[in-house]
Amino acid sequence: MAKVLPQISLFLILACLSNFSVSAQLDFDVACRSAQPFCSDAAQELTFPNVTGEDIDFQGLGCLNSTRNSSWYFIRIDQPGQLIFDIQQWIEINTNNNLDRGERQLDVDFIAWGPFNTSFIDCDLLAMGCDNDGDGDNLRPEECVNNVDDPDYYTTGPLGMDNTNIVDCSYARTPEENIFIETFTIPNAQSGEYYIILITNFSDEAGVIQLQQTNLDEPNAGTTDCSILEPGVGQDIATCGEFPVTVEGRFPGAVSYQWARADVGTTNFVDIPGADVPFYDAPSEGVYQLSGFDVGGTEVPDSPDDLVVLDVSSAVVSVGFDIAEESFAGAYTVTAQVTTTPEIEAAGFDDFEYRLDRDLGNGFITYREFQSSPVFSNVPPGDYRITARYQNCPVSERESEIFMILGYPKYFTPNGDGFHDTWNLINIEDQPTALIYIFDRYGKLLKQLRPGGAGWDGTYNGRIMPSSDYWFRVEFNEPRDPNMRRRVFAGNFSLIR
Repeated sequence: MAKVLPQISLFLILACLSNFSVSAQLDFDVACRSAQPFCSDAAQELTFPNVTGEDIDFQGLGCLNSTRNSSWYFIRIDQPGQLIFDIQQWIEINTNNNLDRGERQLDVDFIAWGPFNTSFIDCDLLAMGCDNDGDGDNLRPEECVNNVDDPDYYTTGPLGMDNTNIVDCSYARTPEENIFIETFTIPNAQSGEYYIILITNFSDEAGVIQLQQTNLDEPNAGTTDCSILEPGVGQDIATCGEFPVTVEGRFPGAVSYQWARADVGTTNFVDIPGADVPFYDAPSEGVYQLSGFDVGGTEVPDSPDDLVVLDVSSAVVSVGFDIAEESFAGAYTVTAQVTTTPEIEAAGFDDFEYRLDRDLGNGFITYREFQSSPVFSNVPPGDYRITARYQNCPVSERESEIFMILGYPKYFTPNGDGFHDTWNLINIEDQPTALIYIFDRYGKLLKQLRPGGAGWDGTYNGRIMPSSDYWFRVEFNEPRDPNMRRRVFAGNFSLIR
């Protein structure tokens, strides 16, 4: 959960443009720091103005010989999986953000890097060349492959064949090929990862760039986090005892920033000395507030904004349970009930997960794996306990008391093999006043059982009873009732020989 950020020198983020275009970059060392957020949700804007008139050309960058008019974007992964994008560029005439007939397409090339823990990275971390032998030395752009020539070059293995943080790279090899759509692939993106994308406009003609995810509806497709498009600092952060935690934000039009901190549950914000860039490595719990200012020092719209950072490693104080049905229902609905710390409850942190464990006679084992819902349905009779924790935080795990659900076996097989040789009620041993009677199909009393006793062995007066259905009647105190009212239940089971 906690994010580790490389140490970089202080800088002023270039003014964010409302149309997500990027102004000409002065130096590669700061170019990627002005990258703009992008989201591939079809409901969001996918088409942006390109860059023209940029003289800076980062020669020999990955598979690209030229990087004129570079536009920089970043994405944050929401749901993990594979992401595939089409990237294209054209001269927009109808201003409808769609490529229409008669609109001329432009050459577009790109290179992408990742994954990173934040969008505000040291640009020197972006590999400029590839490393096919994996020795970490002499990273050469000449070794980088155009993914058109080898689609597996950047997507095979953990980091690709080149062993650098270049994720993908592509260009149209010659203008005569008339290729105007490039494909960008992230094979195994994980939640929370950031990726940086550079897109070029080699023709230097004004137009629009479109990034569109093409596999959104396919199995195992990842998604991008659209919350990064909103100004401010984003959602509250839960950390499993891991500090520092990188918090970050942005405001359109802001060129300078200031972080402040308050204790959780208060609004007494105090400026953090030196925290004047749009990210901060929070060393402890707290409420962290970011303010943004324009070139004249005036606070920009949507500023300030704050988020809560909480350590959830002790979030669970106790675990209880509720069983919806009364005893002998056959199948039960068990609902976990978690008591949290006051800070967790006040902050509204509720991403808990729950596991149901069952004792089958040799100790407790996992019966239902961790799930986000506290409700377990169709639970049979038996001995159980619930383990609850904050999501993805194993050290926060707490267990409920053991609880027993009354029931009865549907059959037994008294053949002497040591399995199901006798019949008795399940979990009746804690009710010494319970009365248990067994009858044949004609209503003849065959046996009265003692709670917690050995059970019925399938005989009557020393005579082996035949395979058939038999009936039972039990008088007991209902454990689901706070007053333990007296109840009577009758049912049947099978003797199998």
